[in-house]
Amino acid sequence: MISSTSNKKIKDVVLLTKKTSLRRERGLFVVEGIKMFMEIPDEDLEEVFASESFYNTCPTEAKIKMRTVPHEIVTDTVYAYMSDTRTPQGIMAIVKMRQHAKLSGNAFLILDRIQDPGNLGTIMRTAEAAGIDGILMNNETVDIYNPKVVRSTMGAVFRVPFVYTDNLPVAMKELGAVVYAAHLDGENDYDAEDYTGPTAFIIGNESSGISDEVAAYADKLIRIPMKGKVESLNAGVAASVLMFELARQRR
Repeated sequence: MISSTSNKKIKDVVLLTKKTSLRRERGLFVVEGIKMFMEIPDEDLEEVFASESFYNTCPTEAKIKMRTVPHEIVTDTVYAYMSDTRTPQGIMAIVKMRQHAKLSGNAFLILDRIQDPGNLGTIMRTAEAAGIDGILMNNETVDIYNPKVVRSTMGAVFRVPFVYTDNLPVAMKELGAVVYAAHLDGENDYDAEDYTGPTAFIIGNESSGISDEVAAYADKLIRIPMKGKVESLNAGVAASVLMFELARQRR
């Protein structure tokens, strides 16, 4: 049992939760919580850490999964030090990153500089629910393996394909889809368009929206009509509205 926060393995886990550059260098990220742990594909599981109290009371299936890979039991104090949540959940895993070289399908989401981890996680979770085939993001978008993003996806991070790119305009054309940009200058309301063919929606940065450079490559600008004095919606909400309209048209 590990009882010291100065243990090298413990320090490595803490650094993985905090540093995007280290996650990318090692190709690893951290997942916390029993539900998320049970959803990790076995082939992606690298190592597991469990608090003493959790291990003594956890479900049998969790112990069986833990025993398939290297695992460590740590004191509750050490686990609290490792965890980046206010209420530590007792189990965390080191997981291999998935590499998606290219997206395929006919329903996509394109994200331009999304910065809020909760927004990105919610968008990915909603994308799975709406049947989106993949998510394309520029490198300025928050790291999808940020612990807050991972938690917000509720497991969708393991199932929805995604790709980061340093040239979003070129990459989105390679999708082979009609690209719609949710924009204040939209020509038509979002529900007046036909999304039954290959379709992609662009969602922009929370504060500044879609950049002019990216918007220029959209095939059509669309708008979400709103009442009152509201000028824009939260990025996650706007993405949800568009994705579920696509899902409705395809039912």
